[in-house]
Amino acid sequence: MISTILVTDDNVLDNAILRNYLYPERYNIISALNGREALELIESRNIDLILLDLVMPVMDGFEFLEYFSKTRYYCEIPVIVASSLDKAENIEKVLESYDIYDYVIKPLDHINRLIVVNKIRRGIKFREMYLELQKTNKLLGE
Repeated sequence: MISTILVTDDNVLDNAILRNYLYPERYNIISALNGREALELIESRNIDLILLDLVMPVMDGFEFLEYFSKTRYYCEIPVIVASSLDKAENIEKVLESYDIYDYVIKPLDHINRLIVVNKIRRGIKFREMYLELQKTNKLLGE
């Protein structure tokens, strides 16, 4: 099964760079330009992982996380924040306020590319194990 990654970033160049990094991994990659578009896609598509920028128009990453944390998908879909916000207070705010899977700082140069691709692989495996656990719990409940 091909995993679907939702890249949420208003910067078209960053979106293209991330798609290019992930192309060899053979993921189905869809894009949203802001948090509101991302929420609509989550409701209508089967998303396995979200790669989220924090600075976007319409609905930024912080607003997205606030809303997303109240949905049924919150525990199911790992979120990796990929942001240029590298100050400790921004990172602390996200890590302490929301149960995200991971955080990576942009720009995604060669080393960060390797790191983010590895984090995505681990996030996808986490999602697969979570879904398998859900199936097992359902079978045990029956």
